[in-house]
Amino acid sequence: MKRVPLRDKMPPVYHRFFEPVLDVEFPEERIATCENCTRCRSAQSPFINTKCCDYHPHLANYLVGGLLSDDSAVFGVGQARIREKIAEKKGVTPYGIIPPVAYVNQRKSFYSERADFHKVARTEAESLLCPYYDNGHCSVWKYRENLCVTYFCSSSGGLKGWNFWDKVNEYLRLTERELSKYVLLQLGWPPEEIITSYIKATDLLLENEQGEVDEKKYQKLWRHWAGREEGFYTRAFEIVNSLDAAGFRQITGQDRTILEEAIRQTQARFIQATLPERLSLHPDVQIAQQGPEKALFSLNEQQIEIPALALPLIRAFNGQRTVKEVFDMGFKVLFNMSGVVQELRDKNMLVPA
Repeated sequence: MKRVPLRDKMPPVYHRFFEPVLDVEFPEERIATCENCTRCRSAQSPFINTKCCDYHPHLANYLVGGLLSDDSAVFGVGQARIREKIAEKKGVTPYGIIPPVAYVNQRKSFYSERADFHKVARTEAESLLCPYYDNGHCSVWKYRENLCVTYFCSSSGGLKGWNFWDKVNEYLRLTERELSKYVLLQLGWPPEEIITSYIKATDLLLENEQGEVDEKKYQKLWRHWAGREEGFYTRAFEIVNSLDAAGFRQITGQDRTILEEAIRQTQARFIQATLPERLSLHPDVQIAQQGPEKALFSLNEQQIEIPALALPLIRAFNGQRTVKEVFDMGFKVLFNMSGVVQELRDKNMLVPA
């Protein structure tokens, strides 16, 4: 299987900082891609107009500044969206532009009890559309945040693949958090006013439940930069862009070292667990229907209960179809097979063809 270096996934702003892991290779994620979104394979999908971008990114201050400083015409839409955000002030902080309070509460109410995407209403999904989404594309892609770099709804390595991406995500989150604070220190922010944990809208309470901005709190948070937010973000990018690799290592310290090693270790397991080109159901597996919604798979002393919806999909693993073809069959009926396939592989009920 083709392998891809992390260098190809990372936003360019990090290339000189991430040298220890840039050449770490991962198996190509061929099942789930942004270009051919798994959530859009069915016309009935509630995410047909949003992909998995029913999510508001947390753009660190220097990423916002990098976008605003970029003279490439391709980022015109993203720059306009950022300027609209700054004008509204909702979620606009010296740490970066974050999900506003009203958005956080709305998303929580929609998804707290509904993990399966086919149970979400299209109107709900579309009301949560990323503010930087533009006709199926990301208008801030070069300056995207951690989750937008590392999220795969279905990994070629199953659980081991997700573990790898989770560590890469932690690495990026650490970077965003620490560099954002570094910017504040360099711009003379009083250390006692700097929040050291990951910033959430509920930490700052700049807006009420209705989304109305508290001007006094906003002014106090921004100090003498209030009204000059775009200039602040641009300066943040200049500060990070002038930082060398040694400075980055000092700022991110022991946690960065730990995560770099964790990335290498989870990479090895990812490679070992990568899905083969074809899978077959073990010939000795016994299948019993358990009512209209469940089916029971048995092999020796092992048993797994799976949704009845998945039964014809699992039978489609016959050694003739590729794994990707069977996964695509599932996506067309709004079913992500990742969890079921992982369980069946763990119990040796699905084996390489």
